[in-house]
Amino acid sequence: MAVKVKNVMEDIVIGRMDSILQKSGCCQCDQCQSDVAAFVLSKLKPKYVSTVSGELFSKSVQMDPSVENEMVLLIAEAVQLVMEKPRH
Repeated sequence: MAVKVKNVMEDIVIGRMDSILQKSGCCQCDQCQSDVAAFVLSKLKPKYVSTVSGELFSKSVQMDPSVENEMVLLIAEAVQLVMEKPRH
């Protein structure tokens, strides 16, 4: 039996992260983007789904404003850390 689950927060964070990275002047290489995403995703509560319809539904439902605010603050914090100490 193959178990297939996905954390839909990954796509949401990466989508939001792109615009913040562009505005910040942070390096946008793959390593820096991965470091920002990993930092944020390790701090946010995951939202796992096991079906495509569950993924589509989760992405279509408006995110709780407090979670959205937390995510943006975490992205900003991660960008600052990556800018101070890039790993490349």
